[in-house]
Amino acid sequence: MAALVATGLVMAAAALGTGALAAVLIVEQIAFAWAWVRILRASTGTTLLVAAWGVLGDVVLLASDRPSYGSLAGVVGIAVAVMILYQLARRRSAPVSGAGSVSANGSSPVSANGSSPPPGPAVRVGADLAAALSGIIFCALFAGYLALRVGSGAHHPADLLVIAGLLGAGGTVVAGRLVGWAGVPVVPAGAVGVLVGAALGAGFGALDPDRLAVGAAVAIAAAGAAVAAVIDLVLARARDAEPRVGPVATSALVADVLLTAILPLASAAPLVYFVGRHLPA
Repeated sequence: MAALVATGLVMAAAALGTGALAAVLIVEQIAFAWAWVRILRASTGTTLLVAAWGVLGDVVLLASDRPSYGSLAGVVGIAVAVMILYQLARRRSAPVSGAGSVSANGSSPVSANGSSPPPGPAVRVGADLAAALSGIIFCALFAGYLALRVGSGAHHPADLLVIAGLLGAGGTVVAGRLVGWAGVPVVPAGAVGVLVGAALGAGFGALDPDRLAVGAAVAIAAAGAAVAAVIDLVLARARDAEPRVGPVATSALVADVLLTAILPLASAAPLVYFVGRHLPA
């Protein structure tokens, strides 16, 4: 399963060190940027910009003297400004056609099969801007694991905190989907996944309670599990609501797999960071 692979890679990298963790996060952020923009049908340029700013956030965390999640605020702010300027430039250079054009008799054009024409430049630019801004935010959220790993102030080993949080988030997604495949409804399956994620955290803490107490491991695993379960539920609902008409392109299938594997982990990172930084000794 893609979720298992994505989680395992980040966990292994967190155990190896900050450089390895940054490298794996960069790869998964680039994969997420492509999948997110592909699912939302935005432009290739948007993909490149979202991926570039995800990488830049990781570099800022590694280069900062006092790294923290707050270090990413400036990166996100500049990214938003750049994305707005880029989309405005695209709108000015786009030809006026599509939704804004009319036929010779004054009516709106329609295709041969009676469908509406492609959206005009303003609509396309607006959709691209929404995809870009949300993609940049999710990439920045994903960097929370690196911020926790390289930061100071936590009362427990940072590598163990990151691994416990990932165990909770990833274990919840994998367990919930396995239970769902057995025929259990989505919500109960997600609840089972959260219990499994918290249990994995307890088991991880029991391996070396002198470094990471069981209670602390359960707390941070449960934090990651709760967020991941909610995001996975939203993804499942969205997938069920989307109409399936005709064959699906291979790229769309790959994007869907990457998105459902990475998005729950990225969304869980902020709460994992917060709980990890504030767990008592």
